[in-house]
This record gives sequence, C-alpha cells and structure tokens, in this order.
Amino acid sequence: MSIFDVAKVLGRRVVSIVMTGVMVALFALGTLILVQPKYSSSMDFLLVQANTNGQDFYSAFKSAEYLGKVLSQAIYSERFITAVIESGKMDDRFLPANKKERLDEWANIITVRNNLELGIISVSVDGQSDRDAARIMSGVAEVLTQKNALFRSGDEKSVEVRVLSGPILEVQPTFQKLLLVAFSGFLSGLFLMSSVVILRHQQYRA
Repeated sequence: MSIFDVAKVLGRRVVSIVMTGVMVALFALGTLILVQPKYSSSMDFLLVQANTNGQDFYSAFKSAEYLGKVLSQAIYSERFITAVIESGKMDDRFLPANKKERLDEWANIITVRNNLELGIISVSVDGQSDRDAARIMSGVAEVLTQKNALFRSGDEKSVEVRVLSGPILEVQPTFQKLLLVAFSGFLSGLFLMSSVVILRHQQYRA
C-alpha cells in the first residue's frame, strides 16, 4: 500500500482511531492513579570528607566518588532498613517479613540518585500517606547523617553527611507526569488502532 492508500483507509476510520486513543489514555491515567503512591518526600545530602590534607585533587575526587557509590548502594541494603527501623521512625511491620520481599518493597519505596562530581546524594521516599513518606524520610536522614559509618570503612569522623535541602513533600503523581502518561497512552492507542485498521484492510483485499 502506498502512503496515499494508507491515509485514505485511516481517514475513513479516524473517529474510531481517535476514540481508541482517548480510551487508552484514560485507562493509563486510571492505572497510574491507582498504583502510584500518593506522596513523595525528598532530600539532598552533601558528602564531605575530613582530613584530606596531603591528598591531591584527583585522589580526593575518586575517594568521594567511591564513598558516594558505597553509601548510595547501602541505602538499598537490609542493614540500612534495620538501621531505619532502629531509629524508631519506621515500624518493622511496615515491610514484609520475608527478606527478598522486604528488599523488593524497599526498592519500590525509595529512590537514590547521585551527582558524584558534586558529592551529592538525592533520596526520595514514596508513601500512601504524607505521614508515612515524612517519617521514613526522617529515618533515612537520621541514618545517613548520624550512622553512615556503619556502611563504609575508615574512621567514623572521616566522612560527614550533611543535609543540603529538604525534606520536600510532594503530592503524586505530578501534573507533568499525568500529562506525559495521558499523551503516551493516547499515542499508543492511535498506533494500535491504526495498525488494526490497516491489517484488516489488507486481509479484506486478499
């Protein structure tokens, strides 16, 4: 089929194609609203090394980069979860008892992003209530700033983790995310229905 033929076939079913796009967009939005946690709390932490006298810039940078990676990965560990629970900010029953399920659920709740060049670790926590998100984020902040030596080597005072910004509590999903999901769903619906129309036309002609 030529492009002209395709456009002609699709033009006859344009209403059905557009309606399918709208329905897929609405379905995607509904799924997102039901599944997406309703609140998110985020904080930025600055990694500061003490006693760097005698270290050249490159060595200090690589050391900070390594420590940032270690702490970022440690946040997803069972030991870190235990430390947050011991802080009293999160109930032990909040997560499943099974170790694998507990780690999987924790990975769904918490997100860690790094800007290792600047020594910044950004952490966000999702929750079904603003209280859950805020309390867990408070526990994470306490462990990172006061107990980070549990997850790295070296002197306890050789590294300091400072709060750079936050906590910032946001309602989820954001308008931008809703718009993106709706637009993506609409395009997917258009593509799906257009493909079906063309395939049916080709089968009919055969």
